[in-house]
Amino acid sequence: MSFKWKTNTLITNLADFDVKTKASVGLYGDTVAKKLEASAKANRPWSDRTGRARQSLNGDSEWVGNKVRVSLSHGVDYGIWLELCNEGKYSIIMPTINKEAPAVMEGLKKILK
Repeated sequence: MSFKWKTNTLITNLADFDVKTKASVGLYGDTVAKKLEASAKANRPWSDRTGRARQSLNGDSEWVGNKVRVSLSHGVDYGIWLELCNEGKYSIIMPTINKEAPAVMEGLKKILK
């Protein structure tokens, strides 16, 4: 019993796998960012006065080295006060991340299988 090992084929297939994995993880990062943004906008604990705070909530993803960073942020200068003042009564960033994190990690596990 024997088999032939073609290193060129193996290297090509590994390179293709790496490219496909990076593309999948990058696309998943974009999807997660938009999901976090939509969830934060829908579940904000404050009442809109002008709508600026809600409209400026932003989910984003970017490659940092070989990792995808997903972020959720305020786009208004008073967003920090919504997050930190009044004992967190109007906070939305960390509650959204904490709520969505388990589902995000499960989705990532499925992609990497």
